[in-house]
Amino acid sequence: MKLTEQQQQLLNQLQDIQLPDPIGWWPLSYTWWLLIFMVGSLLVGLIWYYLDQKKRNAYRTEALAYLSTLENQPDNPNQQLLEINRLLKQVALTCYPRTEVAALNDQAWLDFLAKTAAHVKQPDHLLAILQRGYQPPSQDPIQTQEAQYALNQFKQYAQAWIKGHHQ
Repeated sequence: MKLTEQQQQLLNQLQDIQLPDPIGWWPLSYTWWLLIFMVGSLLVGLIWYYLDQKKRNAYRTEALAYLSTLENQPDNPNQQLLEINRLLKQVALTCYPRTEVAALNDQAWLDFLAKTAAHVKQPDHLLAILQRGYQPPSQDPIQTQEAQYALNQFKQYAQAWIKGHHQ
């Protein structure tokens, strides 16, 4: 189909289609502001929670660090048993009422430890292990090995209790 001259002139007068400017990001809509506020609040809350938990559990970190330094001391095993027991008592006094913890000893102390960390299994004969700490050190190699084995059991239990007791 051939266009006439008049039609050709009219076609030449047409302009290209003008597209509107793209929609910009700024100013943000209320939905975006709400989303930014919610994400910011969530981040602040998570940081606050993390720092609060770290502060609340600082005594655990300090106690575990002290327990690891006890492993490197060349003291006799009986003395280390007493020191670990003292550490456990100190940790318990930090997070439980003094009236509830301070007077505990022997089986009552072990029952308290079992009650406050029920998921941590106590070693067999734990009372005998603790009482071994009050005996004089032995020069007999067999008793020394038994004392070292008891010390290792008690260290592992103390570490598990410090990590896992609940308040």
